[in-house]
Amino acid sequence: MRAEAIIRNSMWGIFQQFIICVLGLFARRVMIDTIGIEGVGLNGLLTNVVAVLSLAEMGVSAAIVFHMYKPLANGDNETITRLMNFYRAVYRIIAFTILVVGLLLMPFMKYIVHDVSYTNGYVRLIYFLFLMQTVTSYFFAYKRSLLSADQKQYIISIFDLVFKIITIIGGIIILKITKELSYYLVFLIVAAIVNNVMIARKVDELYPHVRNNKLMLQKEYRQSIFKDVKNIFIGKMSATITNSTDNILISALVGTIVTGLYSNYTIILNTLNSVMNQFSYAMTGSIGNLIATETSERIEDVLKKLVFIMFFLAAFCCICLTCLIDPFITLAFGKNLLLERYVVYICITMFYFATVKIPVWNMVQASGLFKTDKYIAIAGSTINLVVSFILGKIMGIAGILIGTICTYVIQYNLKIILFYKKILEKNFARILFSTYFYFALTAAECLFMGFLVSKLGIQNPYFNFVVRGICAVSFAFGVNSVIFWEKPEFVYFREKMMSMIRKKLF
Repeated sequence: MRAEAIIRNSMWGIFQQFIICVLGLFARRVMIDTIGIEGVGLNGLLTNVVAVLSLAEMGVSAAIVFHMYKPLANGDNETITRLMNFYRAVYRIIAFTILVVGLLLMPFMKYIVHDVSYTNGYVRLIYFLFLMQTVTSYFFAYKRSLLSADQKQYIISIFDLVFKIITIIGGIIILKITKELSYYLVFLIVAAIVNNVMIARKVDELYPHVRNNKLMLQKEYRQSIFKDVKNIFIGKMSATITNSTDNILISALVGTIVTGLYSNYTIILNTLNSVMNQFSYAMTGSIGNLIATETSERIEDVLKKLVFIMFFLAAFCCICLTCLIDPFITLAFGKNLLLERYVVYICITMFYFATVKIPVWNMVQASGLFKTDKYIAIAGSTINLVVSFILGKIMGIAGILIGTICTYVIQYNLKIILFYKKILEKNFARILFSTYFYFALTAAECLFMGFLVSKLGIQNPYFNFVVRGICAVSFAFGVNSVIFWEKPEFVYFREKMMSMIRKKLF
């Protein structure tokens, strides 16, 4: 049941991201043509600035979802309703806090955004619209967590897919007509509000008991949640620093225009990250249920399978990125918008670690190890800022991204050790060895294929892209399938996928 829930939720999420990717590339081309690389850079930078403000959420969502696993497993509707009412009240306070802090930061935008032709007034306007997009989401988005905790992430994926298609097509039309970023952002705000309202109504339909606004959460329960929140906040801060400060540092240390060049790569990498994160969202409820009901042997077995699956998918994507990302950028956006090749390899390495970490992060969070995990978060975010700043000064964009990779690697090791010692009470050496063997294999495959396709010498850019794609997909899937064909984790993955396909076909 849990495996089927993960696969069903994942497939919907992947389908959603595939459609979004195709449409999003058209949207990015339109953005470059209408608002230029400066506008694209400003859009990417302010997205990350506002993401940092979302730290005000403090991890409330993760804490409350963790406390939902047991009542959902036991069918305790009253406790679920009390949690949701508490969740709603806290999120309204958070929305107001983000608004106030965001407005206080507005005068400082001129120190973050530079090397652009926009006036300070225009930059503040765009920043305000990004701020409002974030603030409005907190009034309805909290209901999404109930679907996620109840292993129904696929419902969210369906709604998000429909509204994403609408926003991308509508956004393209608005940019074509107005050539103005502000109108585009206003449209996104309205569409996001409508999307969250529709999901909220669906939750009310599936869980009619949550509409009882009179049931309040007991004081001792609230105290337990806030105790978890204090610990989760550090982890959330670390994740935000790791994921959202790269563009800010690139803009401040290198330039906003370089941020625009990097954002052409991140639209592809972030789309793939979003696809991989569909597995994370799909796993959340199932892993919570697993840890609440199963033995340590069963939990470890599932973790090993999930780590292997994420490696297999990450290796496939990394090999394809090695062969295709530069030709794709050239075809989609222009040859003059490429980053240096060694920077591209660093980006691909960062994507790999961002993907393989997913099962471990989910296991630690679902286990409620918030108190100890916060120290891992502190170590990771500190290393990220220090290494990124120092190497950013020396190496530019490459140094900033290396700082992010260091954070992923250090936190991965520490989280594995924590989970094995506190939850499984087993030796962690074997899974760490497997993890780095997987990485070494992926790195060797990427370097080999990068060298191989560079020798093709095909002049036609479209034919070159197709041939590279065929080589990458064949090699990525074929070689690793042969190497791991008899490995129990691959056998499990293969059989589950075939079972789902047969069920859908017959």
